Amino acid sequence: MTAGKGCVKGTTMNAYLIRWTGLVVTMAVGSGCASPSPKPGVQYVDPATAGTLGGTGLESQDIVAAANKAAASIVTLPQIAQATTPPIVLITPVVNRSAAPVDTELYTTKLRGILMSYAPDKVRFLARDVGFETSKREEQLRSQGEVRAGRPRSAHTYDYILTAEVRGISAASNAAQSDYFLVAFKLVDYDDLLVWESQYEVKKEGRYHRIYR
Repeated sequence: MTAGKGCVKGTTMNAYLIRWTGLVVTMAVGSGCASPSPKPGVQYVDPATAGTLGGTGLESQDIVAAANKAAASIVTLPQIAQATTPPIVLITPVVNRSAAPVDTELYTTKLRGILMSYAPDKVRFLARDVGFETSKREEQLRSQGEVRAGRPRSAHTYDYILTAEVRGISAASNAAQSDYFLVAFKLVDYDDLLVWESQYEVKKEGRYHRIYR
């Protein structure tokens, strides 16, 4: 009888130990042994919207807005919209006359891309930045007899030049920063006549200064 009770007690103890061991293993797997959950990574943000950093400089949404405004206006010009042959436009690099760091090549590339998406059959663009250096190198190779001459090359010239400049005024104190920017676009014809001009302006104020690079 005593042995029977001891057997029941031992069985109960064994079952308790089994359950306890299982609980410890489960806790270990859930906390220590398993790899920790990854922290939230970088999130995609719409470049046409304001960022969470809240800087007062020219940002991606300003570039998109300025390029969209200029492109929408250019394609409605009679010289562009009513031309029997798509005019050729040479986009020159944006000139930054403000104190803020501005990636002028980004403006140029974005503007060209938006214009081509607005009216791909209404306007054509010269790619001097791509073709000029390559053409010089090919001419050198032909003169040295290293490549065979192809058909005579006749490079196109422009009907209009599209140029832009950025100007700005900044003010700052120990507590706040204020920046005003004016982006002026101009379309000039082959005879240097100003055909069109559009301006995009923005003013921002903030408590903290942000570093742009």
